[in-house]
Amino acid sequence: MKLLVIRGNPRKDGHTQYITDLVVKGASEACATVDDVDLQTLTINECTGCYCCWTTTPGRCIHRDDMDALLNKLLAADIHLYSTPLYYYTMSISMKRFLERTLSLLKPFINQSPEGLFRNIPRYPDQWKNKKLAFISAGAFKDTENFKGLETTFRLLATGLSMEFCGGLIRPESYLLQFNLAKPKTVMIIETALMQSGRELVLEGVLTDETRQKVSTLLSVDTGHFLKYSNIYWEHVVAMGAEGTDLEKVRRRVTGDVRILMHEMARSIDPLTTAKLKAVLQFDFPDKNLYFCLTVRNGACTLEEKQSDSFDLRVTADSSTWAKAFTREISMKDGLIERKIRLEGDKMLFARLEKYFPPPVS
Repeated sequence: MKLLVIRGNPRKDGHTQYITDLVVKGASEACATVDDVDLQTLTINECTGCYCCWTTTPGRCIHRDDMDALLNKLLAADIHLYSTPLYYYTMSISMKRFLERTLSLLKPFINQSPEGLFRNIPRYPDQWKNKKLAFISAGAFKDTENFKGLETTFRLLATGLSMEFCGGLIRPESYLLQFNLAKPKTVMIIETALMQSGRELVLEGVLTDETRQKVSTLLSVDTGHFLKYSNIYWEHVVAMGAEGTDLEKVRRRVTGDVRILMHEMARSIDPLTTAKLKAVLQFDFPDKNLYFCLTVRNGACTLEEKQSDSFDLRVTADSSTWAKAFTREISMKDGLIERKIRLEGDKMLFARLEKYFPPPVS
């Protein structure tokens, strides 16, 4: 089985590149012959709509560029996998330019698909028989509804090009994948499903509903958390200026934001160990002028971003130290010894924090 991967993502350290790599890995493990093409490295001029490839020089475009060799790859492959980030609810410009230049693979004569869609007929029917098309896309939005335009476009393209549509892999909340500390098990499920989709494509010629749903598994708890975390993320990216293009630096900075850490802490409460606990836990981060009050009542926890004078335990720390302690880069004990973490009230509550709020495993 020959799989042709066409990548239309400009950023090579971005999320679309990452998820496509996993699909390619799965396909390779299934012994597919994978031809991996990066459109950003090619010179492909835009279609001028002159129709010379239909009339003056049938099957041959007026442009002499890298599209000539790419057209041969399209003819040789059994499955085409188009990879693009979600740009303005559709595809990247490099992907759009490439697809428009496939016009020379068609003849001007018109027929109808089995579904009734008007389309042009293939120029090379023998070489084009039984070809399949799939797509993969990543975007920051939470709702897969934001990808509907892109999905419809690729579905129509498959029908219009007389190809079988294998389905699409959609990865919403794409930027959250890099924060796997919050949901390590879920991220693993997503990554495993991406590799499985590569195997399915080459072995079965289809993307199953089960696998596609796993790829699209949501990571944020709810809309409120998604909006809060997303806006904090972009707050850091904007503040970082030119360094905001370095995803690793962004990841480290966002991971250390105590606003996210405290919300994640409240979310991770263990209802069994706190079933009989009633306590108010105050966390103060004066270096950032941020204050959080966690109220624990019989297995449930509510968080308010405020400073309360009525508490059972007050923890005061600089935000950097707390972030390192929270992510296990340093121990809570070291923070106390160095006086970077200070306690008031019931210190036994602090000693039991990890039992009350264990690290997430979902």
